[in-house]
Amino acid sequence: MRRWVRYEAPIMVCVDFGDDGYTGKVVTVALGDDHDDVRLARDHRGHFLVYDDTMEPVSSGEQQAIRAITIAEYREWPERLDWEEGPDVLRYPDLYGPAEAADDQDEDDDLEPLDLHERGAVH
Repeated sequence: MRRWVRYEAPIMVCVDFGDDGYTGKVVTVALGDDHDDVRLARDHRGHFLVYDDTMEPVSSGEQQAIRAITIAEYREWPERLDWEEGPDVLRYPDLYGPAEAADDQDEDDDLEPLDLHERGAVH
């Protein structure tokens, strides 16, 4: 069984303006990935954001969600070079597979791609 635990991290973009104040370009993008910069994301009620492997929200009070949050907060994460980069996993959940093949590979093979139009995520 898999659970995705949502985190927030600051991304700062440095813009260098021309003398006219209208022209410019982005010169630096910095992801704050220090331990104190990255924190558990919460919804408007203050509940942690946890999703199943098809990106359906799961109650943060569910036993597996609590366990996933505990494991994630322990911060024994893969090395930064092994992190995935790309679109938000909430939009493309099947884009990011596990780093290693898990014992429940057969369960993953049965998953159908997420239809974003059905969920109303794409208009």
